Amino acid sequence: MVRINTVLTEDILKELDRIASEQRKSRSMLIREAINLLIDNYERMLKETKRREKTKRAMKIQDRLRKKSGKWNGVAEIRKWRET
Repeated sequence: MVRINTVLTEDILKELDRIASEQRKSRSMLIREAINLLIDNYERMLKETKRREKTKRAMKIQDRLRKKSGKWNGVAEIRKWRET
């Protein structure tokens, strides 16, 4: 492990100590857990952003295809082919 120094306000330190006492963990352990949660949330947000971008691209492609095909009715076309 690597040791780092950080500056916290007294209020944050008091709250951290209170939580550490209640959970019977060290300050360092709580800070590591908080950092891991931050990293997990950030990775989840990145994946969600990428998913949304892919969805937007797919919707744009569908819109272009819809414009290109005009007033084509897929259901009517299938019914027509079934009847023949």
